[in-house]
Amino acid sequence: MGPNFGRSGRPSILGVVYSDGAAACRMISDLGYRLRDAGAMVAGIVPYHATRDGTPRCDMEVEELSSRIILQLAEDQTPQASGCRVDPTAMQDAAALISAAFQKCPELLIINKFGRLEAEGYGLGEVITEAVDLGIPVLIGVPERHIKQWREFSNGLAEEAMIDSPRVQQWLARRGFVSQRNRVGLERALNTAA
Repeated sequence: MGPNFGRSGRPSILGVVYSDGAAACRMISDLGYRLRDAGAMVAGIVPYHATRDGTPRCDMEVEELSSRIILQLAEDQTPQASGCRVDPTAMQDAAALISAAFQKCPELLIINKFGRLEAEGYGLGEVITEAVDLGIPVLIGVPERHIKQWREFSNGLAEEAMIDSPRVQQWLARRGFVSQRNRVGLERALNTAA
């Protein structure tokens, strides 16, 4: 059973569901940077080098949008290791940065991925709950392989949209993030997934 979201009314959460991790990284990263560059107060983590070609598989650099601090989330692996693992200490550092950003009253929390740690009840789960409790809208990438755990975590209170769905832009527009001035930039960001 997930956290008790929404002390007052329905929380504002959008799970952006995807099967293509590379497309999701590009879209969520681009969206976070475009919103920040347009003057929105955003917090959360997005892939730092989402558009860099030839990125090693375990190069999991993220940027916390509010502080602009860059973190490496992957543990150092030996060349023989297969796959990569998230460093729990680095994830705690990311959570602390996001939680500190809440002091600036962000308009939106963006989390690039509801990953294995969150699916197991760890990772950034607490800061997602904290944002909801503070009334901060949350946009989070949700890999299809974790959709069941996501629905349990969010107690069925989150809206969901496929990454290439116009519902993502509609959700943002309902929260005032899509103005005439930045509509084209956001459409470009959202279309990077297509």
